[in-house]
Amino acid sequence: MKERNLLLVIFAALVLTIGGYLAATQLHLMPVEASTRAVLVDRLFQLLLGITAFIFLLVEGALLYAALRFRRRPGDESDAVPVHGNNALEILWTLIPTAVVLFVGVYSVQVLQDIERPLGNTMVVEVVGRQFSWEFRYPSADVTTSELHLPVGRPVLFQISSKDVIHSFWVPAFRAKRDATPGQISELRITPSLVGRFPIRCAELCGPGHAGMINEVVVEEEVAFTGWLEAAKAGAKEPAAIMTQFGCVACHTLTAVGSTGQVGPVLDGIGAQAGSRVPGLSAHDYIVQSITDPGAYVVQPFVDGLMPRDFKIRLSDEQLQILVEFLLGQ
Repeated sequence: MKERNLLLVIFAALVLTIGGYLAATQLHLMPVEASTRAVLVDRLFQLLLGITAFIFLLVEGALLYAALRFRRRPGDESDAVPVHGNNALEILWTLIPTAVVLFVGVYSVQVLQDIERPLGNTMVVEVVGRQFSWEFRYPSADVTTSELHLPVGRPVLFQISSKDVIHSFWVPAFRAKRDATPGQISELRITPSLVGRFPIRCAELCGPGHAGMINEVVVEEEVAFTGWLEAAKAGAKEPAAIMTQFGCVACHTLTAVGSTGQVGPVLDGIGAQAGSRVPGLSAHDYIVQSITDPGAYVVQPFVDGLMPRDFKIRLSDEQLQILVEFLLGQ
């Protein structure tokens, strides 16, 4: 009998160990790893998954065994055998979870220190969230764009902030997310490790255009990144680039730039309609007013307050003029 029980214990231990190992190594629930940070985070996640699977199988197995072994048989009217506790068992099932929690805690702190450690040759990228677009600034190159490009293998420090409400900058493939809070700069360190295009999402409900606040990060070789940076400088005065940079394409539909936003009025044909919108305002003045003072006249059925009111400050006179002339031609 003792040998049989010993064999059952050994068998159960093997099942639990194999189950935990398979959960830790064979269940791949995360997206592609595109940064060095992602590798460390996934390693921690898989460890936690393996420990969780082991404990789940242990508890559910013991529960199933107890339900079958000690169930009440038909015709059995006797009282159960009283049990007064087992000090050794209670100490054991207190020490083991304590040891597991301490181990996971120490390992988690080590992972956090590794992913947040400053590295040399770090490139700074300022990330600004607005309703409903992301803006990326490269201070060292004096470039501002709505496209995020990064060189593979080079450490990046994101300095994340918001100009209106709370947003959340999230790149799933990097295993990285930080809130963008008005009046506060949050830092996030990343080293891209895989060339490709990866989605950017806002993970904080930030208003009616939240679902359209999507973008991509393009990770490329250093030479390609340098070329893109130079092209971004040269194309900064193109109408489509201005509309993309300042988030117009996230809220408006305009065929000429390929935008399909639904938060604000459709801009197709705006050049022909602008002169008849507000009595006494020319088409030119109406478009200028709509950009710099959007609350002065609101196209129905849209409501006031959706469009940012700071374009008069953010847009240079040259950019505003380029944008107005472009829209007059639509």
